[in-house]
Amino acid sequence: MKVNVRKSLKTDVESAFRLCTEQKSQEKVYAQLAGTNLRIKRTGKAPNVKLAISRTMPANPPGAIRKFVPATNDVSHTEDWAAEGQGFASRIAIDIKGVPVKIVGTKALQPEKGGCSVEWNFDVTSSIPLLGSILASFAGEEIRKNLEDEYKVLKASV
Repeated sequence: MKVNVRKSLKTDVESAFRLCTEQKSQEKVYAQLAGTNLRIKRTGKAPNVKLAISRTMPANPPGAIRKFVPATNDVSHTEDWAAEGQGFASRIAIDIKGVPVKIVGTKALQPEKGGCSVEWNFDVTSSIPLLGSILASFAGEEIRKNLEDEYKVLKASV
């Protein structure tokens, strides 16, 4: 399943980059999102920043995949940021412990008239026979909801 979310922020790309990569900013952002047991580790110097973020997330999977997706999940992801064009981009890999899906993608910040854009692109796959597409679709829709929530927090923070 492909997931694409593109939004606009009313701030310059450098400010958006700091919001998306500085330790204290990320702690404030994630404190407003779903999940518990938040851990954030930042390494590197701008623009080459690496983030490792983990938290426990709630899930409400459909009956067909409850065997594979528990009600709460340990979710971790990495962001590997670098300068790209006139903005910044990150490679992202998400791991949901014990759930047989592969989630990889990008997050990009680019200047646009009146501010900057933030765009996420993910590819969600599962190799489980028969139920893999249901698992990937469920995980993809959960990601889409989480990105919408993250955008609302980012928008309110600029």
